[in-house]
Amino acid sequence: MTLALLLAAVVATQPATAVAEAGPRRFALAVGNNQGSREDAVLRFAERDARNLMDVLHEVGDVRREDAVLVLGHDADTVRQAVSRFERHLLAQARPGDQLFVYVSSHADAGELHLSGTNLPLQELVRFIERAPVSVALLVVDSCQSGEAVRLKGLKPIPGVLVSVERPQLAGRVIITASAADEAAQESDALGGSVFTHHLVAALRGAADVSGDGRVTLAEAYTYSYARTVESSLLSRAGTQHPSFHFDLQGKGDLVLSSPARASSLLTLAIDEPGDWTVFTLAGEPFLGNLRKGAGTATLALPAGGYIVTTRGEHTALTARVQVPDAGRAQLTRAQLRPQRLEATALKGPPAPVLRLHVGPSVGRPLVPSFGAMLGGSAMLQYTWAAAWVNVLTAGVDVRHGRHPSGNLRQNDHTLRLGAGKDIPLWRSLRLHGGVEVGATLSRQWQPSNGEKTLALHPTLGAAAGAWMPVRGPFAVSLLVNAGHTWVRAETGTASTVSLGASLGVGFTH
Repeated sequence: MTLALLLAAVVATQPATAVAEAGPRRFALAVGNNQGSREDAVLRFAERDARNLMDVLHEVGDVRREDAVLVLGHDADTVRQAVSRFERHLLAQARPGDQLFVYVSSHADAGELHLSGTNLPLQELVRFIERAPVSVALLVVDSCQSGEAVRLKGLKPIPGVLVSVERPQLAGRVIITASAADEAAQESDALGGSVFTHHLVAALRGAADVSGDGRVTLAEAYTYSYARTVESSLLSRAGTQHPSFHFDLQGKGDLVLSSPARASSLLTLAIDEPGDWTVFTLAGEPFLGNLRKGAGTATLALPAGGYIVTTRGEHTALTARVQVPDAGRAQLTRAQLRPQRLEATALKGPPAPVLRLHVGPSVGRPLVPSFGAMLGGSAMLQYTWAAAWVNVLTAGVDVRHGRHPSGNLRQNDHTLRLGAGKDIPLWRSLRLHGGVEVGATLSRQWQPSNGEKTLALHPTLGAAAGAWMPVRGPFAVSLLVNAGHTWVRAETGTASTVSLGASLGVGFTH
């Protein structure tokens, strides 16, 4: 394939040399928005990705705080204003030879970013980097169909190799997109971010430093991110995700994106064997959820703190706790490791609908106050799809039985409830839903002493909520509660009473 040749000339234009102390001044703009249009599913990691990318540029990319702008959760007009202010900063501060890094993560389609119900044409960001008063500008777009950016103005993803023209320094423009023009970009719970951005951040922190010189070049970062993104998405529901690349670079030397060896806090994996590694915080949050280490040692730039580092083979896993110092290097050797699955991905676009079933015992407030608690069972079917507002429909059945304290009156309630509302993902895999319901209860009363029976139908209007916590595979612990008004037939007409119910049981997700 051409990937082995892709960007080769950037690496080969001249031998690697030490990074000069007085390098180019670097500027950065990052935009992230979890909210797209009304029809888009809410993203979980777009804003976190933008923040993580900016953090790594500050730590190892030589971007100063005063030369960086981070825009999170804002609409198109606010982003335009931020870009305009940043452009004025560039005009006042940038000099020939300086560099610009622009990153965006959001929903997108047809060449437009979806930002909090508004659209921003990608063409505007392309024009911004084109006219920026710097020698080199790089635009990275992590969105569905983001490959459209490399097609603008007739540009196409590069199929072959880069060609270098003899110039004293690098100059030009680069566009990298997380997916092709007709592909979905994907998020991963296991990685704690978008698939492509996760691997790009890992690359810049040192995972892509195959030369071992303490620097990560454009060629190394893109090659690593491309291969890992394809591998991570190979078996996903959305299909394989292929990052795209367009360049217009001229000059000699490597375009260095980061210098992880110069970070104040480092972790060296002093293990020769190649393999896959995960780096989690002590709280269990993925920091570098999955990275690929080649043969030989590898050094990563990490913020100071404690981490759980794990490497997994085909049948075993080895893990260790390490403490990265504020200033210095922590080293992990094989002697420190102690013995100890396929991930699900979510699209940056509409995920597939989900069907959930709840079954369990239930308790309810009696419609006749003189009765004791109504006990029985509940079943509910929930259908969830991708939407910004109403995204869940429910259908529930409750069957409960109660006895009057006198012992001579009994009642069975059969309730059907239909509802609509909102499904919300929370911490880890916990999900909550809430909404409104309508329904009716068919009550059957009888007196065992004389066999007298009565039937009544009572309409109900109320609200319901539920929680789902997966425990293993498709199974979960599920809790349902509901409250509302029920209109009960009485001797003098119709009376309104408060109805309450709850059920704790087993959930099944398909």
